[in-house]
Amino acid sequence: MIDALAQAALLVVHVLGGGVWVGAMVFSIFVLHPRAEGFFERDADFEGFIFHVVHGARWKVFSGVMAILLSGIALCFWPGHAARGEPLWVALFACKLALFAVSFGSFAYVSWVLWPRRTFATQAELPAIKARFWRLGVAMIAANAVNFALGFATHVLR
Repeated sequence: MIDALAQAALLVVHVLGGGVWVGAMVFSIFVLHPRAEGFFERDADFEGFIFHVVHGARWKVFSGVMAILLSGIALCFWPGHAARGEPLWVALFACKLALFAVSFGSFAYVSWVLWPRRTFATQAELPAIKARFWRLGVAMIAANAVNFALGFATHVLR
């Protein structure tokens, strides 16, 4: 009974964590940024607003992403969860890890490189930085969505 509850808790952390991450990114990129940007007349006012909204979120997202990673690793080694030795399962799992690396790498780059650049960008530099934010955000959403689907596939194959 306790074993089943622990397994269920890991699944909840893993699946809901991934869903929250994707949902938050979709909302931020396709709803919050475009709608808020249209509300402000000056770019500087929008930038001030968006910095205020996201301030302090980096470490919360990082913690959530680590919970997704650690719960996924735990589930991989949970008795009966992994189809050890099956080449298709191993290939799907490797794809999941690669997609996670893309998502996490993009998150790290956005958080620790692009945000500081955006903070100190001139008016002329800002459009290119914002375009890079958007492209990386879409790439993260796509990688996480495919990862989500592969998670179901690996579960079915076990």
